[in-house]
Amino acid sequence: MKYDSPTVLEALDTAWDPERGYLGNLRDGRFVPELGDAYLELLQTIEIPERERLHPDFVRLLWFAPQFSEWQIKHAVDRGADRVEVSNLIWNAVTELLGAP
Repeated sequence: MKYDSPTVLEALDTAWDPERGYLGNLRDGRFVPELGDAYLELLQTIEIPERERLHPDFVRLLWFAPQFSEWQIKHAVDRGADRVEVSNLIWNAVTELLGAP
C-alpha cells in the first residue's frame, strides 16, 4: 500500500490509540501480541516510491515508533513480552521503510 493512502495513515494513527492501538497499549505497559503482529504487518506492506517527498502525517506517525517502543520496553517485558518482538522488529521495519543514514 502506498505510504500516504488514507488507509495507511489511518492505520498508523490507530496504532497510537490507547485502546485499539499497539503503541497506545504499550504506552500503558500492556503488550498485545495480536496488535503488535498487525502493526508489523502494516509496516511491511507500506510502499514508498523512490525519491518521493514524504507526507508530513506519515512522518509524524512513524518516526517516533522505534524509539518509543524501546523506551516502553521495561513495562512490556515486566508483563511477559519478548524484547526482540517489541522493539527490534519495529526498528528493522522502520529502517527498511526510511533507510539508514
